[in-house]
Amino acid sequence: MSPPPLWMSIEPEFGYTQLLLSHPGVGTLLQARLSPQPAQPGGVSMLLEALSAWEGKPLYAVLDADAEDVQAHPERWSRFMGEAGQSPRITIEWNCPPGARLWRSKFFKGDFTSAKRLIKYAATGQQ
Repeated sequence: MSPPPLWMSIEPEFGYTQLLLSHPGVGTLLQARLSPQPAQPGGVSMLLEALSAWEGKPLYAVLDADAEDVQAHPERWSRFMGEAGQSPRITIEWNCPPGARLWRSKFFKGDFTSAKRLIKYAATGQQ
């Protein structure tokens, strides 16, 4: 039986990209706010591969398709996520719960409510 996968939400906004990595039964493993986009080609792929290797588990990444920067530059995020999705240990989903935009914090205060909702919806279909 394979180990349960890690789940990561990726929420690209103007000015930063917010990440939340969690593991079922354990909870949040990592929360971060990074530069708006990777500085090197393959940066998303390398990040996801490294996290998967660190924990020794497959990783499901959920990109917030309704995020501001994804809406403004879908071709860029398609390229980033396409590179990352070539690994057998990484699965990529473009997702957003149906309905209105998710609430987003304007400042980094550790509130990852929207990230948690995005992962929950992608994993279970529940809002």
